[in-house]
Amino acid sequence: MTKIRFYTDVPDAPILMAHLVHQALSRQRQVTIYVADRAQAVWLEERLWQSTAESFLPHALADAEHAALTPVQLAWLPEQIRQDDLLFNHQTTLPKFFSRFRHLFELIGPDEADKMAGRQRWAFYRDRGYEIQHMNKHM
Repeated sequence: MTKIRFYTDVPDAPILMAHLVHQALSRQRQVTIYVADRAQAVWLEERLWQSTAESFLPHALADAEHAALTPVQLAWLPEQIRQDDLLFNHQTTLPKFFSRFRHLFELIGPDEADKMAGRQRWAFYRDRGYEIQHMNKHM
């Protein structure tokens, strides 16, 4: 069963995501970051390139020719996903295919709309018996 980890009160999700992805890569894990659309994927990719907190994060947009060769992919369509290890949900909606992954990460920002959508996803997972860990990242 998928293990779910919620990070709440996250002031800058891309920074925390880069840190968590770096940890995952150090453990030889595969990562999919699921975003709303290609424009958001491009925006997030630029933020990951600018991340200097730890080191370079090898990543690619899911529609890139070399995407299958990278351990981190930014996808916006379910059919673009090529692995079942770690999923970072960078959308306000529930990814319907989440249960195929070993781990799901939900990063919830401090604004009320993000919190409300996060609460709905939390309730969905909880009501179906998923193991949920909660980490508060308020700074």
